[in-house]
Amino acid sequence: MKKLAEVLKSVNKEINALSKKLDQLSKKAEKLMKAAAAKKTKPKAAVGKKTVKKAKVAPAKKTTGKKVAKKVSAPKKEAAKKTAKKAAKKPAGKSAVSATPTNKVLAFMKRYKKGVSISKLKEGSGLSDKQISNILHRASKEGKIKRVARGVYKLA
Repeated sequence: MKKLAEVLKSVNKEINALSKKLDQLSKKAEKLMKAAAAKKTKPKAAVGKKTVKKAKVAPAKKTTGKKVAKKVSAPKKEAAKKTAKKAAKKPAGKSAVSATPTNKVLAFMKRYKKGVSISKLKEGSGLSDKQISNILHRASKEGKIKRVARGVYKLA
């Protein structure tokens, strides 16, 4: 019961942190929308003695949450292809390791030099027995881990 309460508290903290980040991102998005609207309605520079009337700034439209697909014209498609080719030609740098269940288990196993039991893996990773069993089987096939004893595994 205590473990459940601790897990719920940690989940609650994570949810609160994510909601704060979401609020920050929505504020930034609103600022960007306003800046984009202001940028579109900027008057052009006056040529000679002629003056240009300033256009009124329209208020930013509120979104309803629905996403509308935009049509892409041919020049934009070509530009997208060019950028995709450039990205493909660049040498791969250090890529961020995604937080997959397999990576979680392997990272947890790094802490134990002599090996770790399945029960500790289950507690440490928060995964089910079936998930851990599948991960261990796949990782041992790939040569990432070795079996030390019955139910005890270590990194290869």
